Amino acid sequence: MIGKTSIGRSFKGCCGYNMEKVEKGKGEVILSQGVRDYEQKAMVADFVRQARLNPDLSRSVWHTAISFDPQDEARLRANPQLMQSVASDYLKGMGLDQSQYAVIEHRDTGHSHFHIIANRVANDGQTVSDSHNFSRSETLLRQIEQKYGLTPMNEQAQRKSLENLPERDRSRIEIRDQVRESLSHSTSDQELREELARHNISMIVNRDKAGQPRGISFEQVKVDQNGEEIRVAFKGSKLHQNLGMGQIQEQLGLNAQLRQKQALEIEQAKERAKAQEAEKSPQIDDKSPKRGYGRSM
Repeated sequence: MIGKTSIGRSFKGCCGYNMEKVEKGKGEVILSQGVRDYEQKAMVADFVRQARLNPDLSRSVWHTAISFDPQDEARLRANPQLMQSVASDYLKGMGLDQSQYAVIEHRDTGHSHFHIIANRVANDGQTVSDSHNFSRSETLLRQIEQKYGLTPMNEQAQRKSLENLPERDRSRIEIRDQVRESLSHSTSDQELREELARHNISMIVNRDKAGQPRGISFEQVKVDQNGEEIRVAFKGSKLHQNLGMGQIQEQLGLNAQLRQKQALEIEQAKERAKAQEAEKSPQIDDKSPKRGYGRSM
């Protein structure tokens, strides 16, 4: 499994993104505690109300996305309870089980994954620590994989090696990987911005004095162990040769074409299924006597 955690300020933005999937039939709330999970505005209000118990904590939004290895798809389909068990163990292991949370499964990609929205202000008003959340999460995921016999992701060794890199170099690789992942399934600038914003990454269009776009940069806000904000930014072309402004626009266009093609194929498949069903339907002959006019005798 891969887990990616971001700590943010806006429950509205985080809940909005996740609950929109539910409202469109592309997601489902599989676990929740302390929030009204049936409506977006109500959920946000519940999170915000509890966050006010600790007004000194400015970044109270905990958001984690956990993805499963494709080899585990069959087991997850056969046993829906498995995903809930994994989420429950993760919440407890990260110290989030004594706070509000919502766990939302997304069904808009080809691999199984779920998102956790949790309040860093616990039910008693104390702060849920996010210290060393990357290493804690990695350790916990390995334990959960072993407990349920799940397949470890191939990225495990690579991500482990990042811990030994200087902070800026590690940030550069993490931002690059997240931008490439988000770009792989976005079809517009707006979709890409929203996807990156969930990971506290901003996409910035650089302009010249005349206001013409000249390039693109990505900035991420992190919080160090002392609670101080750290901002790191890189030009897209410095992250990867395929992440310049022109290359990104080209990829978004290709993704949009592919999505339209897939939607058309789905509609055509539905129409074919309807036609086949109609052909199989038995024809009912109306053998009842027909009324008409005859000659009177």
